[in-house]
Order: sequence, then structure tokens, then C-alpha cells
Amino acid sequence: MDLKETKIGLCIPDFDPIRLKDFLVSNDAGKWGADPIGEDDIAVVRSTNFNDSGYLDLSDVALRTISDSDFNKTKLIEEDIVIERSGGSETQPVGRVSYVTKEVENIGFGFSNFIQRIRVSSDHNAKFVFYCLHHLHSAGITQTMQTQTNGIRNLEYRYYLNQKIPKPSFDEQTAIAKYITAIDTAILATKNTIDRLENVKKSLMQNLLSGKMKPDGTWRKDDEFWIHEKFGNVPKDWRFGKCKEFFVLQRGHDLTDNEAENGDYIVVKSNGPSIRHNAYKADSPGVVTGRSGTIGNVFYIDEKFWPHNTTLYVNDFKDNNRKFIYYLLIHLRLKDFLAGTGVPTLNRNDIHKLWIAIPEEEEQIEIVNILDEVINSKKTKEDKLKSLEKLKKSLMQNLLTGKVRIPLNELK
Repeated sequence: MDLKETKIGLCIPDFDPIRLKDFLVSNDAGKWGADPIGEDDIAVVRSTNFNDSGYLDLSDVALRTISDSDFNKTKLIEEDIVIERSGGSETQPVGRVSYVTKEVENIGFGFSNFIQRIRVSSDHNAKFVFYCLHHLHSAGITQTMQTQTNGIRNLEYRYYLNQKIPKPSFDEQTAIAKYITAIDTAILATKNTIDRLENVKKSLMQNLLSGKMKPDGTWRKDDEFWIHEKFGNVPKDWRFGKCKEFFVLQRGHDLTDNEAENGDYIVVKSNGPSIRHNAYKADSPGVVTGRSGTIGNVFYIDEKFWPHNTTLYVNDFKDNNRKFIYYLLIHLRLKDFLAGTGVPTLNRNDIHKLWIAIPEEEEQIEIVNILDEVINSKKTKEDKLKSLEKLKKSLMQNLLTGKVRIPLNELK
């Protein structure tokens, strides 16, 4: 079988490729308009509304004054495809694309002069063409189609329009688009679930670790607190004191020859945990970075490790639950306590002096179990998201070029 060349890869002969511009019935530049003047201003999509998902992020849309005639020419409708002609960055080539949904059409948006809008003819499936162009960018292919002037990246648009993409039958275009759309829908739902779980985690950490909420989900009443002049509300049945009364931080140190032991152990530096052969073993899971880019981040390591001198680690938990102390260190927002005018540093003595309230061990364990459950659920969803994104990448490469075909019974 003689494969045919397209810009997104070799395709089967049945997917006889044609130039992008031959899929289109229109190809329009946008209007930026004038500064906003009032309630009749128009929301205009610009490069900042593009993202890697292929769908517009409309959380921050510019308002502009545009004449009725110009808005009628640039109003986005369902199945439009908008292309970023100018923008990008060193790590992100210009040429991101977004598919316009019915919801976007119903709200009513224009698009700016740095964006191109294309419409696909009724002989072809617009979503299929969109996925071809989305793959063109996500695979990094548009990197070769950009020029740069005065720090701004511009898409070589005429060259872009002349690139060949696969052209299966209309029915197969439609089926391919539905397959990939189903994955997109699952990706979006998973992302939304991850966002919700992250919000739940933050809320639980804020309320459980401060004692406002009990592990059974009920709220402590006013008469169950006493008020500290600086700290605020303290649960009456919690212990109150400085951090050093509940755990002790120690600075890590460089590995010396007489400390090395046989085996591969986790080494924790300022950028987080990694594996190293023949490393010193310290019996402590709670680690706080002390310098460099991840300063203030907290890691929990449930096995022996070697703490580098760029870290602080807990070497005495004073009979408190280790995982609870880990969550408490996150809750303390250690980045707010940086010291030094050169390289910012966390000083263990400054942390030791902080006032905290802490429950008895039984309640500590209950709080840890609740937080673990939410965080593990979030991790499961994050793993699912990675699998879905990997599947989408594979489907776009293989379905769009015909390397994998839609079964005939599904096409019918």
C-alpha cells in the first residue's frame, strides 16, 4: 500500500489528502475595534483565550467597541475554527486552534485582528478538520511555520493554508470526530472532577487543621473555643504551644563516605525527592525544602531517606502522627516565613517559634484518614487524565491518517 504524505503524517490512499484551503468556504481576519465605552461593548476573543485543550477559555475576554456591521462579519458561530496567527512563546509555537461551540455562538463573541477564522464547507466535517489542525499544533509541527519579528511570533498563514491534510469520506470524517470528541468529553469531565477535589481538599485542610470542623463533619460551636490574643480561636480540647513542643526540625547535611550504606535510597534535595545509590538513611518521612526553587514545599516520604543540606526534615515527632504533622506543615504556609536577602531560606528556629494548636492523636488519625481519602481520589483522577490524554494523542495520530480505521458497521 502506497502511503500518501500529509503535514500530520503519512496517510492511507483512501484518505486522499488535499490542501487545507480546499476544505474551506470562508477565511476571515478579525476586528479589534476601539476602546470600550459602555454596555453595548462586544466581547472579543484574543490570543490569551487560547489554550492547549482546543476550546476557548472565556474567563477573561476583552470588551471592545465594534460597529454592528463589523460585528456581524466577525461574530463566531458553531463549527467555526479560530486560529492564533500571532502570539506563542519560546516553549509554545504559534498556531493554536479552537473549535467554536454552540454555547459560544449563543453568548455572542467577535474575534481580534491577530486571529483568523475559517469555516469548513458542508462537504466536510468541521470537527474533523479542527482535530487535524489541533494535532498539527500539539505535535509541534507549526514550529516550522512561524516567523519572529520584534519578539512576536507570526504564523506563515499562506504556507499554513497550503498544507495538505487527510481527506477520508464524509462519513468517516464524522465518525473519527465523534471518537475523539468522546475522549475530549471524558478529559473535560475528569479535569472538572480534579478541580472539585482540589477545592474540597483545600477546604478540609483549612477547616479540619484549624479545628473549625470536627472529623465527623460537624462544626465546633463558639463555646468550644477559647480566644488567643494573636492566634485567634483555639479548640478547648486541643493542645496549644509552639511548634518545637510538637515536632523538631533538623537541617539536612552532605553525605560523607562513612555514612554511605549499600542500597538505593531516596535523596531529598531542594527540588524534591530522587533516587541515589549508597545514600545515608534517616528514619523520618516529613521533609520541608529549605532553599532554592521549591522552598517551602513539603514532601512526605514513607521510608528511609537521606536529607540533603538544602532541606529541613522532621527528626522528632514527639509521639504525634507523622502524616498529621506533614499536613500541618502544608497548612502553615511556610513560604510566608522566608529569611535572607540573598538566597531565600527557611530558618528552622523561626518555624519552631510558631504558635499552633494540635488535637490528640486519635483525632489526628481521623483527620489524616479524611485528607488521605480526598487526595488519593484526586491522584486516581489525575492518573486517569494522563491515560485519557495519552489515548487522545494516539487516536489523533492514527485515526486522522487512517492507520486505524473505524469499523464499517459504525460508519453506517
